[in-house]
Amino acid sequence: MFDKSFSKWWLTRIVPFAEVPPEKLSAEREAVERTQEYNQNYHAFVTGSVLPTVDALVKLLAGNGVVHRVTTWGNQLAIRIHLAWRWGELVIAQSHEDAVTFEHHIITEGEKRGDDSSEDHTHQYDLRDPLPRAIAEQELQFFLTRLAQDLYETEPEAEIPPGEKAPE
Repeated sequence: MFDKSFSKWWLTRIVPFAEVPPEKLSAEREAVERTQEYNQNYHAFVTGSVLPTVDALVKLLAGNGVVHRVTTWGNQLAIRIHLAWRWGELVIAQSHEDAVTFEHHIITEGEKRGDDSSEDHTHQYDLRDPLPRAIAEQELQFFLTRLAQDLYETEPEAEIPPGEKAPE
């Protein structure tokens, strides 16, 4: 399986570091247990709240002929809605840095705002405690609200130099 000379070379370099103090191992075990708890909270939230809410949204979009796509990759769920000249995307994931936060990004973009610009709204929730189902519904409603707000753009307000008043 391994080359014998490589194995000997490798073992001579790691043997001095093989003895790990027990307190370091206990800290590592505690960290793994906490991570498993966060993963369980995230799994319970996704299966009990996010997926049923996304399913209801997909049925609403399909029933009304709105072009959309739902994709998954790793622990990430993305919903992308395409409108005539705009699109919006909601990305739901467990943070990779610490595995303690559930976060979602809402990204919207359109021609009126410029092809190279987009807005990213991020919300994070702590996974140390189980999250209620209402959060998933609230965040999907926030996503749809942001998308609807981006469809309606008013004329930009005139810039007023400092110290001057707006004409009445």
